[in-house]
Amino acid sequence: MCKTPSPTMAQTHMQGPLKVSSHGPASKAEIANVRAKLQALLAKYPELKEPQRAFLEPESATWRFGAPPDYTLANYAYLTGKTKNHTEGSLELIVENLVKTWEMERSHKLDPATHKSVDQEAFAISANGGKVYNNVEANKVGNYNVLLDAAKPELYDAKSTSWEQSHLAFHDAFAAFPWEVLEVFSGPPTVGFTWRHWGTFTGSFKDNRGKGELIEMFGFATAKVNDKLQLCEVQVYYNADAFLEALLGKVPASASGSKTLVGDGKTVVDKLATKKCPFNFGSLGASRCPFDMKKLCPE
Repeated sequence: MCKTPSPTMAQTHMQGPLKVSSHGPASKAEIANVRAKLQALLAKYPELKEPQRAFLEPESATWRFGAPPDYTLANYAYLTGKTKNHTEGSLELIVENLVKTWEMERSHKLDPATHKSVDQEAFAISANGGKVYNNVEANKVGNYNVLLDAAKPELYDAKSTSWEQSHLAFHDAFAAFPWEVLEVFSGPPTVGFTWRHWGTFTGSFKDNRGKGELIEMFGFATAKVNDKLQLCEVQVYYNADAFLEALLGKVPASASGSKTLVGDGKTVVDKLATKKCPFNFGSLGASRCPFDMKKLCPE
């Protein structure tokens, strides 16, 4: 029988296998191999920089898993899969590192009072018009439940799912699940930006096993920050249902991609011109349609 390795600090949440048909979480030897590849990548391409997550000092908090996380695997997946390489000092890179710091603190530091990336009094977050969570509430339920609050309950019932249950639901799907800022459209105090979240579906989600598909989410968000660049009010928008349906195997993985944000690029006229007859009389032509669909069906 194959013995499943214990997760390292590199896979505290995402514990899927590195390859399809193998078992997760990744072993210490696999993580060491990824670390070597990460260093080689950085040496080969000096333009690439690892994310800068602040407040990772061991003494800065009580850590959920006993110690600060190891981002070797996440950083390698991020650097090899991202589509943007923002310049040092750019607003895009500042926002990206701030959000990554917030995600780290929210996922790994037990006491929300120690989270330095947020304004303790003003922080509030919502997704897709769902419930607005304050700092303490968001920390209690976890990021998955906050960001999936408005999803169809038959796909994911955030309101009856605990922090622990939410992470168990997703932790076998991916080995890592990177995130990047695409473009920032407005500067502080209200920052508007688009983003991309992605992962290779090597593991499983509920009863659906991945085949190595690229699962992507695209969305936009607004974030109000204070003069210390701490998050105050965050509103996130994306197609949560498409993401869940792709993980469940209900739709192709491509259905969760960029089309959910920008569409498929086809004009309405093109779509109408190639539209199939709903009654399968396409070869007859509109002039011979027995249901008088002349105004709707193309010749």
